[in-house]
Amino acid sequence: MTALPCTLIWIGTCSLWAAPAAADDQKGHRPYAVCAHISRGDEHPFARRELALMRKAGIGWVRTDFSWSGVERRPGVWRFDHLDETVAWAEAAGVRLLPILDYDVAWARPAHEHLDKWLDYVRRVVTRYKDRLRYWEVWNEPDLEGFWKDKPNPADYAKLLKATHQTIKRIDPELVVLHGGVSGIPWSYLEGVYAAGGKDAFDVMNVHPYRYPSSPEQRPLYDDLVRLRRLMEKHGDAGKPIWITEMGWPTHRGRRGVSEPRQSQMLARSYLLALQAGVDVIFWYEFQAPEGRPDYNEHHFGMVHRDLKPKPAYTALATLARARPAGSKVLEQAWHSGDVYHPSWQRPDGKTAWALWRAGEARNYNVDIKGSILQAFNHLGEPLKLAAQAGRLRLTLSEAPIYLVGPAELTIDAGGE
Repeated sequence: MTALPCTLIWIGTCSLWAAPAAADDQKGHRPYAVCAHISRGDEHPFARRELALMRKAGIGWVRTDFSWSGVERRPGVWRFDHLDETVAWAEAAGVRLLPILDYDVAWARPAHEHLDKWLDYVRRVVTRYKDRLRYWEVWNEPDLEGFWKDKPNPADYAKLLKATHQTIKRIDPELVVLHGGVSGIPWSYLEGVYAAGGKDAFDVMNVHPYRYPSSPEQRPLYDDLVRLRRLMEKHGDAGKPIWITEMGWPTHRGRRGVSEPRQSQMLARSYLLALQAGVDVIFWYEFQAPEGRPDYNEHHFGMVHRDLKPKPAYTALATLARARPAGSKVLEQAWHSGDVYHPSWQRPDGKTAWALWRAGEARNYNVDIKGSILQAFNHLGEPLKLAAQAGRLRLTLSEAPIYLVGPAELTIDAGGE
């Protein structure tokens, strides 16, 4: 390759703006999370095995439906055995549940026009589990007709959200209410919720910023999350946390599918970018891949196969959780230049750690360091043998992140070759 003009990026302690450390880190929560249909259907029998694998990988949360139609299958006939099992199994595994209060029933459709019946369901479910489940999400993707079961209208959702928030807070004012995870980041829809008086009806903003098949740098995830924070600030909501309760890259056959190795790279990079933007908790969609049809994206988002054999993405999340443990804090310094990314953080053990990658074709870089490299490994946890000579490394940066633990400062030759 032809050498480019040399520019030095200094990466150390400086006063450049960076997003604040994630609030969930500060509260001691683990920011690594997944979606899984463990409360129902074909996946429920796998739930205990899945939860054990989640815990092993450092996953702190699992998001699952507590659907109305699952607990009231006929008018006035209630059953909770499947949810009782799910809650008990998650507690035993040490994984927190994020339940979704969602959808409607045939005799009360759409739910926003039958709030008396909807709120009866909400009261029954939340009252039953309030001492064990402290976070509640209100609907899934209410901006999409297929999930809202009516023509999406932010004013209609705001009406349901306000009534649900009020009901939950009457049960226990300390319970935390999440805005329903919206598809992508639908700016006009969110503006509509605020315009309809939704500001005081949720405690956590919640989005599903899918980027696939593009990378999170090509469709800039970080920039969109900063823009979301600005929208919230405009409406006096700057203090609320942001969660991502769905994001993923499917590995199905087809033009919008990605390879399993690339899925693992996208996972690491999207989580790192979201954390850099100050997102508190990030849920990968999803944990187990149903793997029915080979060409259907919904069957191949999972980070483990149907038989629970891990894909590389599972290993990538476990590696990230080890490199950037809960309680890590974003360091306020420059963290990218062009296609080269180098976010850093201080871990709870006091060590500084870095992730290095290039969004594009691999290139070689000179990397000057101050301090010792205590650990070096790739995004799949495989150790790297790095030998610094007079404080300088020669590194190949590619789309697969590298983690370094220990150096206090780094300088990268931004030209590459």
